[in-house]
Amino acid sequence: MEIPGPAGKKSFDRAIEEAITLVKEAPRGSAFSVILGGPAPDAVTGAPLTHRADVIEVLEDLRPVGGPFRAHDALGVSLLNLEKGYHRAKEIVVFTDSQRLGWRLDSPSAWRSFGDAVKGLPSPPKLMVRSFPPPEALRNVAVSGIDLSREVVGTDREATIRVTIENTGTEAVTPEPLQVTVGEQVLEPAAIGQLAPGQEETIELRHLFKDSGPTVVKALLEAGDDLPLDDIRERVVTVKRRLPVLLVDGNPSGGFFERAAGFTALALAPSPELVEGNQASDNYLMEPTVLPAPEITTLKDLERHKVIVLADVARLPGTVADRVAAYVANGGGLLILAGPRVDEVFYNGWDGPGGPVSPVGLGALQADPEGIQPAPSTFDHETLVLFKDERKSDLGKASLSGFRAVTGRREGGSVAASYSNGEPFLAGRNYGKGRVLLATSGFDVRTGNLTTRQSFVPLVHELVTWLAGAGGVELNVDANWQPALALPGGGGLKGTYFRAMDESRGIAIERVDPTIQFDWKDQQPYKGMNRDRFQILWEGHLVPPVSGNYRFRMEVDDKATLKIDGRTVMRMVSTGQRDSGEVRLEAGTPVPISLSYQEEYSFASMKLFWQVPGGEMKIIPSQALLPLTGNREKEIVARSTAVDPRGEERKVSVSVGRRGRLLELEGAAIPGLYQVTIPDQLGEEVEELKGPKVPLVVRRDVRESRFQALEEDDKELIRKSIDLVEARNVTDLLAVLSGKGFGKELWKFLAIAAFFLLLLEVALARWISKSRRSAEDVKVEFEEKSGPDPEILERMKGVRKAE
Repeated sequence: MEIPGPAGKKSFDRAIEEAITLVKEAPRGSAFSVILGGPAPDAVTGAPLTHRADVIEVLEDLRPVGGPFRAHDALGVSLLNLEKGYHRAKEIVVFTDSQRLGWRLDSPSAWRSFGDAVKGLPSPPKLMVRSFPPPEALRNVAVSGIDLSREVVGTDREATIRVTIENTGTEAVTPEPLQVTVGEQVLEPAAIGQLAPGQEETIELRHLFKDSGPTVVKALLEAGDDLPLDDIRERVVTVKRRLPVLLVDGNPSGGFFERAAGFTALALAPSPELVEGNQASDNYLMEPTVLPAPEITTLKDLERHKVIVLADVARLPGTVADRVAAYVANGGGLLILAGPRVDEVFYNGWDGPGGPVSPVGLGALQADPEGIQPAPSTFDHETLVLFKDERKSDLGKASLSGFRAVTGRREGGSVAASYSNGEPFLAGRNYGKGRVLLATSGFDVRTGNLTTRQSFVPLVHELVTWLAGAGGVELNVDANWQPALALPGGGGLKGTYFRAMDESRGIAIERVDPTIQFDWKDQQPYKGMNRDRFQILWEGHLVPPVSGNYRFRMEVDDKATLKIDGRTVMRMVSTGQRDSGEVRLEAGTPVPISLSYQEEYSFASMKLFWQVPGGEMKIIPSQALLPLTGNREKEIVARSTAVDPRGEERKVSVSVGRRGRLLELEGAAIPGLYQVTIPDQLGEEVEELKGPKVPLVVRRDVRESRFQALEEDDKELIRKSIDLVEARNVTDLLAVLSGKGFGKELWKFLAIAAFFLLLLEVALARWISKSRRSAEDVKVEFEEKSGPDPEILERMKGVRKAE
């Protein structure tokens, strides 16, 4: 609401003034409830206020928030509040610029449901709309997007930064050159030229990121236009130092270049150390590790790798297949190179938490002595954009003498590229939180000359970086109520540490322990606790990664009891080690777990292990534990603060729940750059959050810079659900409150004086606002505590007589 209106006054300020006038001149005895809208309604006042000065103070303190206004949600909340009033007749008043965004007008069923709720009230309310007309002319150029050429960016090679500029106004604008900064480094300004209304331009800049970690890319366009807040845009790029990739070689015999994974490994990191069987040097982003297929059962650190490549691997042992499927479902990347050794029966029957792992059904190996080529005209995937132009890529000149037939697509799978004969070359799918790609040919010399093409190395990099892009923490989020980062892993058990064996002496601390592996020796576990004669209770849920029979082990000094799903699995009454019998668990199904520990005298220790089907006995990892007890949806495990774009401090919480682990900012999302203080433990666990402070960007929705007004058809849809009345000014609204009416004799529909004032702005950074920073939705409920005005009662009696 930054565009000046009459006398240079901004529309948002005018809306606040009219709301205050409405409150001041409303009938006596009214009570007011204030709700702030935007991405989600927020009750600013916990209860209706009867003192008008308090309501006015609330209105004066209101500030725009970020994100498109969700009008439909706000109206739904207003109905819930209307039910609390004392009087039958209630109304809703909306201050708006008639911006269409946020009203859910593409969903008639949602409005029908809203209409049913309206009819459920004792007396259906009206929706009274006070609109501020948009200006006839608007000068506005917006920075609408910042993208990079790759999802995973390292310090080893340049990346392309793409900045999109739009003219969303009604007049041609010639902005100053675009200024882009990367961290503290200022790049060469880029000239834009004149932009006509509706015109969009993309500026590309090549840049080598020098430092790993979260880096802020900021684009600034000085245009002297009407909406300056969309002239700037930020994006956080998480620059990687290393990207561990595991290549499982299905043809490990012979020389390095005869193996199924040899050329792929060298494409990732062309290092002589790799050929000699050692780790590649640290000059490359990619950190490939080649493992012979027969040794895969010995792998202990599967989750450390960002991507797994199965290079012509015939089949996987059942337990390993389950682990790999769970790994992908939790955010990992998987590349299947279906060479001549592949057992199609195994891949076609390979299922996991996300369903079939392979995006397509595989058939028998097909031979073509003359050779077939990948067809660039069929490339339909973001990993293949660089190779579509045959003038710049020789991928279409590769000749393959053997490939796997495809028997059909699986649910969720799609063909990304085909050969010159129409058979699929590359297929992919999203799998849970992860991604899968499958090539129907091996990447080695046995099936053709693909590895000799200049495009082979960038092809491998594009495939692997796309697969790796599914994991990690996304530090750019949409404007929403309580913006949240989805964090990997997260979990543990909630530990209640009692000061002594006697619980009546109180609790020393309640916290979440990621794993149960403690050796306190003869020291107290926490300050304020006894060194001897104390007890601890751990509670939560256990989430098995695969289905099957599990075994558990406790190493205890002195006593402990383990319960799973309410059943005692093990009880130890003296120091030592004990294994449980088999416990059947289903993949992804949380089961309650509790561990009660007691220390008598001398040394104290407690460790809890499990044996996954087909695996080794090891400490239960944190990602398999949720610290949730009873029916609680989430548990707060850490707190910190953040500084928002206005320089104000926000509260931050880290929680673990059924939605996983989240870092949430309290309050409404203001688009822009935040600096988040990271709790120590979280920084140690999550690569992207290392460091005392981490940047976070709440993205501005570019649709907020484009104006699309409510049309008559839209209003007709709303009228089917609620009586819609358009007011010209606040005088009209006050006329209704006083029972005088305007236009139609609206007063006769009102029993006075319980209604809502819904104060909102629907397009802050468009027409009403230079920034369209939010939608502000203020609803004020008037409740006539002392009874209706006598004059109005007389008028109502007259209406009854006339009827």
